[in-house]
Amino acid sequence: MLNRRLVRIRVMQTLYAYEKGVGANFELSNDLISDHFAPDLNSPVKQDKVKLSGLTKMAHSYFSDEIKNKIKPEVSEISKEIQHAVSLAKELFKTKNNKDFLFYKRQIVQDAETVYELYLNLLASLVEIQKKSDKNANFSKNQIIINLSNNKVFQQQCLLKGIRLYDENTFILKLCTEAIFENPHFVTYQEKVNVTFEDQLAIVKYLIKNVLLKHEAANEYFEKKSIFWIEDKEILRTMLFHTFPDENADAKIELLDEMWDETKEFMQELFESVVKRNDELLDILVPKLKNWEFDRVIETDRILLKMAIVELTQFPSIPVKVTINEIIEISKNYSSLKSGNFVNGILDGLIKSLTASNSIKKTGRGMLDNK
Repeated sequence: MLNRRLVRIRVMQTLYAYEKGVGANFELSNDLISDHFAPDLNSPVKQDKVKLSGLTKMAHSYFSDEIKNKIKPEVSEISKEIQHAVSLAKELFKTKNNKDFLFYKRQIVQDAETVYELYLNLLASLVEIQKKSDKNANFSKNQIIINLSNNKVFQQQCLLKGIRLYDENTFILKLCTEAIFENPHFVTYQEKVNVTFEDQLAIVKYLIKNVLLKHEAANEYFEKKSIFWIEDKEILRTMLFHTFPDENADAKIELLDEMWDETKEFMQELFESVVKRNDELLDILVPKLKNWEFDRVIETDRILLKMAIVELTQFPSIPVKVTINEIIEISKNYSSLKSGNFVNGILDGLIKSLTASNSIKKTGRGMLDNK
């Protein structure tokens, strides 16, 4: 149901959110150090603020060296007081990151499954729009929507996912009054004599494309259900159009089928591997950046390049060309105008290096188009 590009986009977005969380956790841990050495205003003993300020700066420096630069100081070089503060900060940093990691690993699947719920909501919207239509006009007799309403698979999936759009009467009424009932295209259809199956299908696709996926009222409603609504429109349009075949009036409801388990596993493994292999991935990636400083590379490009390394080295069934093409396309759409060429160039160097070290081993489908 969900294509692999959308899945990779979700992984990239989740990794971006996770990395932002790591940055916030780093600041929280530094705040803990600052609080640790903050003057005790209730102490009967006079506080040496200059000394406390110095201890704070030293502890911040040691903590930053350990976390960001992977430099572990000699214990003999720092006081036990600073060691204790840094130890507390490291523990907080680790705990927060682990909590975020588990949260995002679960969330990445939930965000992807939301696409399916949006799909069912959009289908349900068509049913509710028909109920609000003039009983004597053509849309109320549209056999495609009538069959959809009676479709057992559709009913079961809506029940399973808790889709009950009749509870959203305000949204449907607003959509009908502002975008549909006075729409010239819809009015023409309503008044047409001898409506054909092609006419019925055309109006359904028109409403999907020009109202449900475009009108301001629909955008406002569905954005509340998913922060990825705008980005998911294209895959939703494809899913909806596939639901209504050109041959007959029976809807073919998309399902989260057996492939979904495989897709979920891919998403979570890709996310987890980028996080857990981060240091290793940087060791591979940074030397290939040539004149670029790593911190100056756009964050999404850094994430996409790390994802590419994981796919190339850890997923033998995915062809090299597939990984390259998908990562480059995503970078074009989600990064800067120059990102596509930049990522392409870095990937070229990475593939040569990984191939030379025998780190890329493809089997089965992954061996196809691998030249």
